[in-house]
Amino acid sequence: MSLEPIEQIVKTIEQKKHILITTRANPSGDAISSALAFCLLLKKLGKKVDVVIDMDNFGVNSDYNFLPDHQNISQNIKNNNDTTIEFDLGKDDIKGLTYKVKNNKLSIRVFSDNKNLELNTPKIKQEDYTHDLIIVLDSTDLESLGKTYEEHTEFFYHAPIINIDHQVDNEHFGELNFVELTAISTTEIIFNIIEALNKSMLDEHICTCILTGIIQESKSFQTHNITPRSLSISSELITLGAKRELIIEKLFYNKPINTLQMWGHVLANLKTDPENNIMWSVVGWDDLQETDTSEQSLLGVVEEMLSQTPQAKIAFVIYQTEDKWKLVVHTHFNSIDLRTLLLPLNPYGTKHFVQAELGDKNPKGIVEYLQRLIKDNWPKEDKMPKF
Repeated sequence: MSLEPIEQIVKTIEQKKHILITTRANPSGDAISSALAFCLLLKKLGKKVDVVIDMDNFGVNSDYNFLPDHQNISQNIKNNNDTTIEFDLGKDDIKGLTYKVKNNKLSIRVFSDNKNLELNTPKIKQEDYTHDLIIVLDSTDLESLGKTYEEHTEFFYHAPIINIDHQVDNEHFGELNFVELTAISTTEIIFNIIEALNKSMLDEHICTCILTGIIQESKSFQTHNITPRSLSISSELITLGAKRELIIEKLFYNKPINTLQMWGHVLANLKTDPENNIMWSVVGWDDLQETDTSEQSLLGVVEEMLSQTPQAKIAFVIYQTEDKWKLVVHTHFNSIDLRTLLLPLNPYGTKHFVQAELGDKNPKGIVEYLQRLIKDNWPKEDKMPKF
């Protein structure tokens, strides 16, 4: 672990006052936990902090409501819409000014000892944003942030960005990039930052957030990429007060009955394409109504489909809402960008997890179209995997 990027991150944060933390749209548990852990840390450092995450498409994931400060996550960047009018006074000086608004006109009266005071044409500055630093967590690129980036591209262009992630396909889009590929989760990287900064800042709440990210990302220490370092950090977090039992209960032993019922519908309709290594299921509007299941629950279903069937490289669920059909697609294949692969469907999301609206198309025709689209657009340098 290199100390240099950590030192640069700490130095940059010390110089800033109002910091925006964000992560990918419809975030994973690691992404949410990272954002909240960093938020708690920055507040301890006396910074003003906002956590903004685009969760419009599927709503807020209630599985992580137990984490501290979860209720303060916002879905929109707030700006103050202030305008600054700047005059170049040269060598002149003023004693004060007043203003008034009359007949929809702004009048400014300037008091000066110089009777020949001249004011040049003013510069107009739109002070839209109060944040002086953006911290992007667990996101391979800015497009993954969804509307948080799409609706504020100018702000992201001008503001300094710290990019912290553990994913191999991260595009290093920040002024400062700390991408630790050996870390099992982004929260593990945050632990490394706090350890270098001041380990005494690790309280019960921050430790719980960090451990949640590690446990979620490693499927409770079951994934192949778990490291001795991850286990050592987890042990220390528990010693410092992380609520391991609560995390396990909320993430793995807290499935509502209707979610299990939805699993039944998904599995009953599960189909595979061994030739192209694809698996999918179709869920009708009646299934959603019968189980009283939210669209948010389908995110976890698709993720579980892939994690429980590692031979599959792409899994998707086509589901029907009250007025249209929608699509959720997930892949483990690092070299695949689903946003490019499924471009004709105008997908939105991250490289490995996208959604699309399909209108009133016939689901059978959609499945056949997706099979062709995936096969025809699979990168030529990557042989299509087999079951």
